[in-house]
Amino acid sequence: MPPPGSRLRAFAVAHWPFLLLLLAGAVLRVLTVLGYRWAMWFPDSFEYIAGALEPTPAPARPAGYSLFLRALLPFHSFELVIVLQHLLGLGVATAVYVLLRKRFGLPGWGAALAAAPVLLDAYEIQLEHMVMSDTLFTALVVGAVTVAIWRPVPGPRAAAAAGLLLALAALTRSVALPLLVLLLGYLVIRRAGWRAVALGTAGAAVPLALYATWFHSEHDRFALTNSSGIFLYSRAMTFVDCDEFDPPARERPLCPRLPPEKRPASHYYVWNGKAVLRSDPRLPPWFSAEQEALARDFAVRAIRAQPGDYAASVWEEMRLGFSWTRPVFPDRKTVGYYRFGTQEKPLPRFVKVDVPAYDPGRAETRIVEPYAGFLRGYQDHVYMRGALLTGLLALGLVAVAAGWRRRGGPALLPWSLALAMTVIPPVTVMFDYRYQPPVIPLACVAAALAVPRRVRPGRAEDGAAAASETSATSENGRKRPSDPGPVPDLSAG
Repeated sequence: MPPPGSRLRAFAVAHWPFLLLLLAGAVLRVLTVLGYRWAMWFPDSFEYIAGALEPTPAPARPAGYSLFLRALLPFHSFELVIVLQHLLGLGVATAVYVLLRKRFGLPGWGAALAAAPVLLDAYEIQLEHMVMSDTLFTALVVGAVTVAIWRPVPGPRAAAAAGLLLALAALTRSVALPLLVLLLGYLVIRRAGWRAVALGTAGAAVPLALYATWFHSEHDRFALTNSSGIFLYSRAMTFVDCDEFDPPARERPLCPRLPPEKRPASHYYVWNGKAVLRSDPRLPPWFSAEQEALARDFAVRAIRAQPGDYAASVWEEMRLGFSWTRPVFPDRKTVGYYRFGTQEKPLPRFVKVDVPAYDPGRAETRIVEPYAGFLRGYQDHVYMRGALLTGLLALGLVAVAAGWRRRGGPALLPWSLALAMTVIPPVTVMFDYRYQPPVIPLACVAAALAVPRRVRPGRAEDGAAAASETSATSENGRKRPSDPGPVPDLSAG
């Protein structure tokens, strides 16, 4: 057996491009912790903290992230929360690298390049530094995809694990619910067998059913939230014209007074205190099941009456995510939350009880130079451009098309999930730059699979393994002995 020093040297030689990028990503995160002590805030942060202090299924959004914060409550440290989120970010990049290197045999530089956006993107790092659900959500989704495509055909245990991880992601951010359908579709398309489909369904259904039961105990309704119809209503407010259809009298208060070109962005109609959903006494209580049903009915009528206007409104917001720069949207205040700031701001008065109860130390973000100044300059230049992300999605589609004879190939799952997370927000709520970072690692994996790769002698190409999938999986879902696919030696150069 070679001495540990030589093994470590061989490992470093084999993976030096990724190790250098990982070091750079770690240094950037250390600078962030030093420059913005100890956390950054978004308006949603305080609702998550309230849910951690008194666990309850909130009507507006699932409580998964609040339960994550609850698990860390004994430490009473926002600093710990942020450090763990930065570690999750590094873990996501590592998962991308290992998946592409070990499972698919990409060269070290290629797999490292695919992981680089997660490691170096300034907005990704800044999002990890906020008390927000997005980093946990990204880690859960990437974990599910990694488990699901580690073999040419997912086995029952892998399917169950992937379903469980995506269910936990859905309890963190409800946008993951449609991703579960895509996962099950992937299992069917790849002919994983009925056991894999059944266990994948069960792995997802159990935590969702338990949460829905908890939600019923508080809100007398089996659901995850009371918000989907309300958010769809806010989406409709960007284009709806009540002269184009005839809403019932009970829905008439929801009609906007301003012409479309003068209306604020969608989120105003949900969160602003003067919005009709919160201020009109003729309507059911805010985020109640009755209000959600009323808002959904109105939104569906509007979309059916004005499908062209709806499609145009969705496209206009999607275009923002495809641009080279980052146009201000939905407003400067919201965009400001996603940037490393220059001013220390006091916390809102209404949270001055909850925040110290979670962490009795200083809660306001303290800006420390010169680290903060470096990060502000870095964020001006180093981030995933929307046009580049669009290119990655296009490359991922090439990988799916190239694998059409193999039922979409392994790229089908990461690409379809990345596309879904790109499209679902502007279709159902609104576009927001905060929703882009979770798309990046999946888009990078799918795009990397479009690049032709050499296979070493004695290694089976994924295509060969996929060609034998029919014989490898029997009617009852039992796996027969077969080549598990390419497993390149990570110690090689």
